[in-house]
Amino acid sequence: MFDEIGQTIFNNEIVASASDFNMGIEVETIRVNSAGQLTKEPYPKLLGNQRKNHFIKTDVYQVQSEVITPTARKSFDAMHYLMALNDTLRNALEPNELLWPLSMPPVLPQDKSTIPIANVDPKQRAYYEKWIKTRSDTQGLPVGVHLNVSINDDVLKTVWQSQRDQYKSYAEFVNYIYIKLAQGFSYYRWLITYLFGNSPFAENNYFKPDEDQPSHEVRSIRSSHYGLTSDVSHNYRSVREYVDNIEQNIQAGKLFSEAEYHTSVRLKSMSGDLTKMVKDGTDYIELRMLDLDPTTALGVRTSAVRFFRILLSYFMMTPMITTPDKINLKLDQGRAMNEVVAMESPTQQTIYHHEAQNFLDQLQLFGATIQWGPEYQEILDTMQDRLDNPRLTPAATLMDHEIDGSLMSYGLSMANRYQNRAHENPNPFTGFQEQPDMDADELRQRLFGVMGKPDNYQKK
Repeated sequence: MFDEIGQTIFNNEIVASASDFNMGIEVETIRVNSAGQLTKEPYPKLLGNQRKNHFIKTDVYQVQSEVITPTARKSFDAMHYLMALNDTLRNALEPNELLWPLSMPPVLPQDKSTIPIANVDPKQRAYYEKWIKTRSDTQGLPVGVHLNVSINDDVLKTVWQSQRDQYKSYAEFVNYIYIKLAQGFSYYRWLITYLFGNSPFAENNYFKPDEDQPSHEVRSIRSSHYGLTSDVSHNYRSVREYVDNIEQNIQAGKLFSEAEYHTSVRLKSMSGDLTKMVKDGTDYIELRMLDLDPTTALGVRTSAVRFFRILLSYFMMTPMITTPDKINLKLDQGRAMNEVVAMESPTQQTIYHHEAQNFLDQLQLFGATIQWGPEYQEILDTMQDRLDNPRLTPAATLMDHEIDGSLMSYGLSMANRYQNRAHENPNPFTGFQEQPDMDADELRQRLFGVMGKPDNYQKK
């Protein structure tokens, strides 16, 4: 079952540390008023200067708030950061404001040009304006969850000691592992869409009456071609080819920059310079395929994070899904499968049920081999239940709240519930007002104090 990297991890008895990844979480939401309309309020004053705050920002539009946790050394510490920052954002809103809990926006104004672009620096604003002109007037509005994940440095260095004869450099070794992760998540995005897709339809004014749009409820508009995509070539054969492909698309005028490469899986460098990844090694992988989960105030559940940790461990420790010469064709097939799954009715069995079952069986065998704990077995049982009964999938359960083709009532109900709960915090964090540009270490100390604080990740 294992490849040489996985066997080394297993033989060195470092499966536990290899399976707990450094993680940062980004959750995008839309600010609305008490009637469920897009807010007209500016960036919350209690969060300080929005151009300086590193942890609660705006996205393309001023109504889009984005909570960005520091990268923590343990994935569940990132969830603690997310909980604290989510509470901070909610308590900073104006009295008539709420956070919309769904990936698809509420009912929009007919004239989308009235939705203000984010108040960012002039260079970034010019980019946003240029970007919006190349898209439909709603494509940038759906929101979701991104997981930024890196592998434990000690694990990498332990494996490197036994593998160094097979690679020209440590960077090449690191890039090999990260490209394996990228390939696995890129191909199996269709399964993630089935298990977690949660944007079954759009509210009024999202699509124009004569515009191409789904004719029925689906699993995930956001994860389909109607969502935020880049209509460019993809190449995941190696990190070098991944970087070269993006640069070629930029030079050909198909992309403005690397930031416009809107794909579900991105390889990243902390420096922001993609070319350095080839020589210095990939720093982390960004996974961008989760819709918001409206059943939690945070937008993502720990169970979803656990399932992603299972996938990360599996892709890291098992062979590549196919040979390098066939990988791009394989991933093209995976993208086509994802489009089919995203457009399926939420209550119907996926046509890829057999493939999904085979993969869950592989994960089950993998878990038995590495002897994972009961909490991970419970997660896999939940995923098996969703595969056996599509009515248990998030999109299908969300449709139970549909009233006259709308989720506005449900969205407002949940938004109010979470807002009222946040207001029960007797001591909400207000430190951004006087110090919006605090760094991760300062934020950690201000949020959690000296005792029991999570460790932020620092690359060794």
